[in-house]
Amino acid sequence: MLKDLLAEVAKADYLSKLSLAQKLEQPVGLIEDGLEQLVRLGYLKEDGGLQNCELPCGKCPYASMCQTTPIKMMALTKKGFNLLADH
Repeated sequence: MLKDLLAEVAKADYLSKLSLAQKLEQPVGLIEDGLEQLVRLGYLKEDGGLQNCELPCGKCPYASMCQTTPIKMMALTKKGFNLLADH
């Protein structure tokens, strides 16, 4: 399941834990745990969020939450890309 979760994160432009749970047909709590494990294992890294957003205001999927709710971004590490290349 962790490889499937990593693959979904890799191919998405943006996503939410709920959308991942729906795509993988798993509970949101399991998705949260899986993301934490992927970070801990070094396959994903967390970014602090969108403090320096370069998009014009209102043009991104997070516009309604901008400056009110911190948004965590996740990105694959080199180790994560290598794992998927072997998948």
